[in-house]
Amino acid sequence: MKRLHRALSCLAVPLVVVATALPGAAAPAPSAPRGDEAVPLTAETAQEFLDTRVAELLEEHGAPGVAAAVVSGSEQIAAASHGYADLAEQTPLDHTRHTFPAASVSKSFTAAAVLTLVEQGELDLHEDVNAYLPEEARLAPAPGGEPVTLHHLLTHTAGFAEVIDMPRIEETHLHRTLEEAVVLGEPEYLFSPGEFAAYSNHGTAVAGYVVESVSGMPFEDYVAEHVFAPLGMDGSEFVQIDDAREVYDIPLLYTPDGSRAEEIHVSASPAGAAMVTADDMSAFMLALLNGGEAEGGEGLPAGVVEAMTARQYEAHPETTAMGYGAYEWRAGDSPAVGHAGDLLGLHTAYVVLPELDAGVYVAVNGDDSAEAAGGNPLLDLRMAVVEDFMDTFAPQAAAEGTADPGADLGALEGTYVSTRRAAEGPAQIIALFDNLVVRDAGDGTLSLSGLTASDDRWLPLGDGRFSASDGSDVLAVVGDASAPAALVADSNPTNAYERTTLADSPITHAVVAVSGLLVLLTAAVPFQRRGNRWTLAARVLLSLTALACFTGVGLLLYGLTNSAALESWVIGGSPALTAPLAVAVPLALTGAALTAVSLAKGWLRPLARVHLSLAVLASAAVLALGFRYGLVWLPF
Repeated sequence: MKRLHRALSCLAVPLVVVATALPGAAAPAPSAPRGDEAVPLTAETAQEFLDTRVAELLEEHGAPGVAAAVVSGSEQIAAASHGYADLAEQTPLDHTRHTFPAASVSKSFTAAAVLTLVEQGELDLHEDVNAYLPEEARLAPAPGGEPVTLHHLLTHTAGFAEVIDMPRIEETHLHRTLEEAVVLGEPEYLFSPGEFAAYSNHGTAVAGYVVESVSGMPFEDYVAEHVFAPLGMDGSEFVQIDDAREVYDIPLLYTPDGSRAEEIHVSASPAGAAMVTADDMSAFMLALLNGGEAEGGEGLPAGVVEAMTARQYEAHPETTAMGYGAYEWRAGDSPAVGHAGDLLGLHTAYVVLPELDAGVYVAVNGDDSAEAAGGNPLLDLRMAVVEDFMDTFAPQAAAEGTADPGADLGALEGTYVSTRRAAEGPAQIIALFDNLVVRDAGDGTLSLSGLTASDDRWLPLGDGRFSASDGSDVLAVVGDASAPAALVADSNPTNAYERTTLADSPITHAVVAVSGLLVLLTAAVPFQRRGNRWTLAARVLLSLTALACFTGVGLLLYGLTNSAALESWVIGGSPALTAPLAVAVPLALTGAALTAVSLAKGWLRPLARVHLSLAVLASAAVLALGFRYGLVWLPF
C-alpha cells in the first residue's frame, strides 16, 4: 500500500494504481522498515551511497537518469548524477548543470510563501479564506457550514474533489492562468472541511492565489522575492516547462518504453510548476533543518519552518500527520518530513530527518522501465532511493502486531474508497481501483484485498491500529471502531479510505458491470428462428451496443497495461475512454425502443422476450455505470 499511497498524492494524475501520479505526495519504496544498525552519516558515507547504491538502483529500475543530493549540519555533504538527460544523444545527466521540474515539491514553496505572510500578520490560517479572495474567486459554501481556511488548504482537508486541469503544452487554447484556474476550476465538495484529508492540487492553487491577492504581487514574483531569494535559491523559479526550456537546461522526460513523455501545462501552478536545481533543494532542506536559517542569506522566519514541519492535521494520534506544505513520511523515534511529486515522466522527492540532522533530495527524469522490479509498475526509483537512504543511515524497526483471537473485528468489514477522487470525468475510475475490501479473518486479524493493499493479513497493534504482517505499513481506524468512518495508512497521511455503502461500493459496481457485459455478449444469439425486421433490428442494435461497450472496456484494460497511454488520455481529455460508450448510448436507446415495440406487438416468443428484455436491462446497467464513472462523452 505504501508505494501506491505516496504516488497517488502527486500532481500528474490520480491514477497511480493504474499509472503513475500527480505532483504531490510520494514516499518510500515498498520495503518494510528495518531495524539494522545505522551507518554513521558522514560526507564520505553519503557520497559512497550516492555513487554506489543509487547507481545500482538506477540499473535495477531502468529509469533514464537520477540526480540526488544529501545535506547535513549546515551544508550539502554529497551529490551525484547517474544516467542520461537525453537518451538519443546520450547526454549525461548532471546535477550541477541541469534544472529539474519540481512537480508537487512546489507545494512546499507555496506553503512557505503563505506562512511568510502569516508571520507578517497579513494572513490568519484560521480565517475564512474568502476574506482574502476577490469576489469572483470566492469558494462556494462548504457542507456543514464551516468555512474553508488556509489551514484546510495547506493540509488538504478542505474537502475538495480531485480536479485535473493539465492540458498538453501544444493545446494552448486550454491553458489557464492561476486566476482562471481558481475562478473557473472550482471543484465539488466531497466532504466537510476538516473531515478527511483528500489531496488537492486545486486547494494549493487557491492558497497561492491568496498570496497573489494579499501581497499585490504575481504569485511567481512573491515566491521569488520572499522564499527563493532569502534562501539563495537563485536557480529556482515558478514557470511552465515550455517557457523554462528557453532559459534552463532541463532534462528530457521519458515514459517506461523510453519514448518522450508528453509535457503538460500546470494550470494550478502553485501546486506543481516550480523548477529547481539540486543545489537549491539542498539550500531548502538546510533551512528546514536549521529553523529557516540560510548560509549567507536572509533565510525564512523560524515560524515558517516550525509550521511546515509540525503535526498540523492527524487522522489518528499514532499515525503520520500532515504539516503545512509537507507531511510525515514516517513517525516514531526517527521521524521524516518532506514532500514528493510526479509529472508525466518525472519523479521528485525530498525528505529531512531532524533527529539525524540530515536530508536527501532525489529527481528522476523518467519512469522505471516496464521490466523493472519484476514488471511491477508501482515500484519507483525515486522512492527506492529515499527508502534505502533512511534504512541505511536512520533505520527504524517495523511495527509488530499480534493476532487477537478474542477480538471481534466484524464491525470493520466493508469496502473503503480513497478520499482523493474525482467527481466528474474519466478520472472517476480511480475509485474502481483505489479501494480496499476489509474482512474479519476469523483468527484475530484483518484480511485486506484490493490493488492498493500491500499485504493481505493485518495484525492488531491496539488503539485501533493494525500492522501489515510483513511490517510494511500500519493501518488505523478513523472514528469509533464499532462504526468506522474511514481507514488511514501510516504510509500516506494525505488521504484516507472512506467507508462506502453496498450500493455505492466499487465492488458492487464491478459485479454489475461484468454481469451486464456477459448478458450483452449473448445479444447476437437468436432465441427464435423467425422474426420480422423490427426484432432483427433490435437484436442487431443491442449486439452493436455490446460491441461498443466491450471496446470501451478493452481500451480501459489496455490503459491498465500502458500507464503512459492512460495518463495521456485522462490528462489530455482524450475521447479514447469516453467515445465507445457515447456511441453505445444511441444504439442502446434505439434497441430498447424496438424491443419495446416488439414486446407490445407480440412479435417475440417467450424465450426471446426474456432474452431481449435482459439485454436491454444489461445495456442500461452498463451505461448507467459508464455515466457514473465519467466514461460517456457528453457534448455539453
